[in-house]
Amino acid sequence: MSETPTPGIVLALVAPDIVTKAPATRRRFIERLRANLEDALARNRIPHETVLRGTRFVVRTPDPEAAASVLRHVFGIATVAVVEAVARAELEDIVRVGAERFRETVAGRRFAVRAKKLERYPFGTQEIERALGAPLARVGKVDLTRPEVTVHVELSGREAFLFTRRQPGAGGLPAGIQGRAVVLISGGFDSAVAAWRIMRRGVELHYLYANLGGSAHERMVLQVVKVLHELWGFGLRPRLHVLDFVPLVDELRRRTATGLWQMVLKVLFYRAAAAIARIEHADVVVTGEAVGQVSSQTLPNLATLSRFAEVPVLRPLCGFDKSEIMAEARRIGTAPLSERIPEMCGLARSKPAVNARVGVLQREVDKLDPALLERAIRERRVIRVHEVTPEELRTDYLFVNEIPPDAVVIDCREPELYRIWHVPGAVNIPVAELLETYRRLDRNRRYVLYCTFGTQTPLLAELMQQAGFEAYAFRGGIRQVERLVGRGEALVGDVMEG
Repeated sequence: MSETPTPGIVLALVAPDIVTKAPATRRRFIERLRANLEDALARNRIPHETVLRGTRFVVRTPDPEAAASVLRHVFGIATVAVVEAVARAELEDIVRVGAERFRETVAGRRFAVRAKKLERYPFGTQEIERALGAPLARVGKVDLTRPEVTVHVELSGREAFLFTRRQPGAGGLPAGIQGRAVVLISGGFDSAVAAWRIMRRGVELHYLYANLGGSAHERMVLQVVKVLHELWGFGLRPRLHVLDFVPLVDELRRRTATGLWQMVLKVLFYRAAAAIARIEHADVVVTGEAVGQVSSQTLPNLATLSRFAEVPVLRPLCGFDKSEIMAEARRIGTAPLSERIPEMCGLARSKPAVNARVGVLQREVDKLDPALLERAIRERRVIRVHEVTPEELRTDYLFVNEIPPDAVVIDCREPELYRIWHVPGAVNIPVAELLETYRRLDRNRRYVLYCTFGTQTPLLAELMQQAGFEAYAFRGGIRQVERLVGRGEALVGDVMEG
């Protein structure tokens, strides 16, 4: 009997936060989730057909692994599974297909069979589990408490979907379903993670960057926002408002008390954010502030600053410590960019106020010319983040469109994606690891780097070039690499020694 081929189907389970809503609300949330899911697949040029069955989206695609990788980043999806076999929704066919497909998978290992029905059938889930478990038990050992392999069977309509790998999704609520916010973004760890956390709760985001560091710093901040939305912001079209804050800082340095510089600057941030919130019809402002992290974020100072807020301020990281924030930044993919960005908001280096009073701070703020802030808001630049291409964020010398025959190719994706497919001979060094270890590489070799979306490797290539390496980022993401290698136009160098 021939082996059942992989059918090219991905199951995406709707998150519990959506399923528990009242029927009308649930329908509205699921429709938004469907639109975001479609946007995610279309943005990554993955052909697909999608239908909703119960609380699962069934996605048929010729590239199920790529689709699953993308769908894991769609807010509102609880889990994602690549279907490994499909049978008719009949007990006999489920047993035949399942035994044939998973016999080698469970051989010599502890296993369990778990079945779920989305509709009524003339047999129960336990009957499925026992019937399929019997032939598999001839080569493996049944263990319902600590299985090494779990064979899942999900019945829907006339089909039974069988799979063993279930990956966690982003969870949360569909982006854009819970109103709109303006994020005060600096590009550092905190503001990016705060943006991710509030976006995960269904909020549509736009951004305000108060520029204190010039065009180079602006480019780095834009990169953080771009990566954040390339990886997670499906269904959203964010705008980044860039305000020139240098004249305001010069003014506050001349006119206000040194110990309150930091607090005065924060008040200006809040007022600028309120103005942008009104322009964007946003409900709230979001910051990356956490209690006690720096002098301006003591609890008394945060309470004082809130008195100056003209719109509500949300602080998603209020109870986080720095190590937790940095760990989350690494998980969501912004850390390699954020750790390059210098701190530009620290004005006073000695004896900053830690318990600023509202009246005292108000007197310092009143010393400033309000026309300066009005001018910064009026003359701001607005960047449509989704229209910015990765190439526009980097100069041409960082990119190659083909792989030189003597190059060491580095796949900067996570190991599970590398195992699914990679350029023949490529070395797997994930972004975070390469960021820490690239200085130990052989400086006499040439390197070509690629990643999923083509947004992170330019940064790494630039860092390596600055350190004296001949390193390039492959233009475009993994799909461009696949097209090139698939046409046989690339000659790949030998794997690094050691």
